Amino acid sequence: MGTYAAQSEGTELMSASPTLWFVLAVLALAAEFLSGTFYLLVVASALTGGGFAARYTEQLPLQLGTAVIVGLAALLLVTRWRRRLKRMPLPGPDDADIGQRVIILYTQGGDRLRVHFRGTEWDARLEGTPPLPGGSAFIAGKEGNLLLLTLDKPDRDE
Repeated sequence: MGTYAAQSEGTELMSASPTLWFVLAVLALAAEFLSGTFYLLVVASALTGGGFAARYTEQLPLQLGTAVIVGLAALLLVTRWRRRLKRMPLPGPDDADIGQRVIILYTQGGDRLRVHFRGTEWDARLEGTPPLPGGSAFIAGKEGNLLLLTLDKPDRDE
């Protein structure tokens, strides 16, 4: 029931039904929601492309070819989007966290610290010798969720 049989010069070629393609696409999409990687979204897009091709042709090679082309296009879009996110500028002086005081909880080795800020613990980096646990430092910038600290309160007019 899940496949169509097509006769082509005496050979039997199996073709996936559109329903099968779309069910697999929904399963890949559900897995994407659980993982959050965006690459299962590429798989779901490819399967959806194969499903639309299956609606218009019973030839499995055309269905698979369409799925591959749609999947490659979706992969290109996701890759470009992720690169663009990496190039986003760091928070500027208008970031409300710049200049805020944090409390040093403990060092994690090297220049890495664990600090208390806004009611929770954060990873941070401080150049130089950190103060003892319980001491304070100030936020000078961010790299993603990593707080960049300084011992002197930064000037917000820069």
